[in-house]
Amino acid sequence: MRYLRATLAMLLLCVPATIGDDKPKADPKDKPDAKAEVMKKKLALAQKILEGLALEDFDKIKTGADDLVTVRQNAAFMVGKTAKYEVYANDFQKHLEEIQKAAKKKNVEAASLGYVEMTLTCVRCHQYVRDEKIGAAPSLKLDALATK
Repeated sequence: MRYLRATLAMLLLCVPATIGDDKPKADPKDKPDAKAEVMKKKLALAQKILEGLALEDFDKIKTGADDLVTVRQNAAFMVGKTAKYEVYANDFQKHLEEIQKAAKKKNVEAASLGYVEMTLTCVRCHQYVRDEKIGAAPSLKLDALATK
């Protein structure tokens, strides 16, 4: 249990730090597209799940996971139609379902494990999208999320 709490604390502290990096800013002519908006929404919902985990608020965990499932079904979610991308998308869905089930059972450890696995899937998928250049993996900035 101590390891699980330490992992959650690390995620809570590290995730926002990795979002706002020091990469050059995009050309101001480039306006956010639908994919970027979907990704911002997904990030906000993932943070809602993390908040629910930290507070053991199972309603917040379930609502965040339910809302992420809905956003995932949005057509803008699909960056590329490669076999590997489909595997990541299916893994993401599977981990969301694990979180939903654990929240219903009020099992914070299982929900936390599902969250960690979901987060790892996100990181791996974004790395794949960047490395293979199959789509634009948007750069998310904290200041952009703070205005919501």
